[in-house]
Amino acid sequence: SNAYSLENWGGATFDVTYRFLREDPWERLAKMREEVPDIPFQMLLRGANAVGYTAYPDNVVFKFCDFAVKHGMDVFRVFDSLNYVENMRLGIDAVGTAGGIVEGAICYSGDVSNPDKVKFTLDYYLDLTKQLVDL
Repeated sequence: SNAYSLENWGGATFDVTYRFLREDPWERLAKMREEVPDIPFQMLLRGANAVGYTAYPDNVVFKFCDFAVKHGMDVFRVFDSLNYVENMRLGIDAVGTAGGIVEGAICYSGDVSNPDKVKFTLDYYLDLTKQLVDL
């Protein structure tokens, strides 16, 4: 296939599969991998929150990423909703340790074209990007 990856998993899909569909999200991921063996799978990882709505202990995030890789996940787009690099670092380290491919992602907020917005300037995003590259 010519596809770089197939984004098919992450916070909402994990939650909906488990809570509303009453299915095992791990089993679903493994079945998808059986059906699509030749395209890398991609997911969104909420840094220290993994696929949940609160920060989890480090060992939980590491175990989650390890389990995800073993069930067929390849590429993890890691972000933090507040662009807090330390929360992203946990996710990035966990993915790397598990053998996954890390993509750092930044949340855009505000209007960088408005000079009256002092926090979310182009320099803010450039500095944030540099911090991620330095990890």
